Amino acid sequence: MIIQNGTIEVKRKTVGEIDPETGYPGRPTSVAWSDPIPCQYSANKHNWLGRVNGEHFTTAQYTVLIEEQPFAAEQIRLKDLAGDIVGEFSIMEIEPLEAVCELRILV
Repeated sequence: MIIQNGTIEVKRKTVGEIDPETGYPGRPTSVAWSDPIPCQYSANKHNWLGRVNGEHFTTAQYTVLIEEQPFAAEQIRLKDLAGDIVGEFSIMEIEPLEAVCELRILV
């Protein structure tokens, strides 16, 4: 059982046409977000000290817990309970936690 403090949405991409010369798919033609999935998230790392060419940026890494379900994704959008976007992240790892019937997602 998770203690919900946010939601995640899975990024769904529609594949573009296949390039006949290279055989690789083109850029996605459209992007959509799935229905919200209740989650519990916590920050592993979060700071505003990143710098590139004098520009500042935020570095963040989160652990997200969701109820066990079929789940396959490359990118997610994390929102808090107020509906504000925490960020859009690539998934680094999905780990099933069988003892508690949950999935741990590292982003």
